[in-house]
Amino acid sequence: MANTANVDDVEVALNLDNIRKSLMRMEDSIIFTFIERSQFPCNRDVYEPDCQQLGAFKLHELKSAGSNGCLGDWFVYQTECLHSQVRRYEHPTEYSFFRPLPEPTLGQPPSLKRPRSGASVLVPLPPASMINSRLLETYRKHMIPAICEEGDDGNHGSTAVQDVQVLQTMATRIYYGLFVAESKFRSETARATALIKAKDRDGLMAFITKKDVEERNIRRVILKARTFAQNISASEEGQLVPTVSADTTYKLDPKFIGKVFEDFLMPLTKDVEVDYLLARLDQEPEDKRVD
Repeated sequence: MANTANVDDVEVALNLDNIRKSLMRMEDSIIFTFIERSQFPCNRDVYEPDCQQLGAFKLHELKSAGSNGCLGDWFVYQTECLHSQVRRYEHPTEYSFFRPLPEPTLGQPPSLKRPRSGASVLVPLPPASMINSRLLETYRKHMIPAICEEGDDGNHGSTAVQDVQVLQTMATRIYYGLFVAESKFRSETARATALIKAKDRDGLMAFITKKDVEERNIRRVILKARTFAQNISASEEGQLVPTVSADTTYKLDPKFIGKVFEDFLMPLTKDVEVDYLLARLDQEPEDKRVD
């Protein structure tokens, strides 16, 4: 899933309407990746540490990057090595699950070789804001058992490929919240600054939280999941999908997808935003610096 933030234009990047539209589009991507993962059983061998299939060298390389050596991590890490070479992790809201990664090897296309208003509209992310390991554990421990049947069908490679898609789409959605935090900081700088100086974590959490918006977002996600995940066996004239009835079945439980956002993605996003704000006064984003 592409990250659509235009970091060349500060007003565009921090416009809350633009951010909301991007977040809503990311909901679609997350739901679809969950649907694709749910076609396979849990396939727990994908997550077993010290995968001997990798061989000694690959296993050592993978564990040196911070993994437990499982096959699923190897797929994530290899994908990130490729994406790093084409500059994915130069975007201010893209952070890898494993590192170190290769340096970019491809130059920018001529169309992008232009002066920028700033390399980033955000300050560097503090280590406390890195939630990838928490997301990885939560996904494997809580999400997979809820959307997948128990068992092993032997499709370990296909399973790991789908895992990469799910994890990367969720991570992008979480770190995209940094634009929300920065936008709110700039719109209410005095209030935010007072909370930051007081190291008031609860106050900052309240500062970024809008319960009514969150509740609407969860309802929307459930409705989308009902639509996208519904099993449609026959078309009906004049209807986008068959009317929901006792006979309606789904590829996965739409309400659980709502719980994924409510219990996992939104709390992780807000943790990232609060940790970012707590370090916000340490330096200014490049677009506001005076050299």
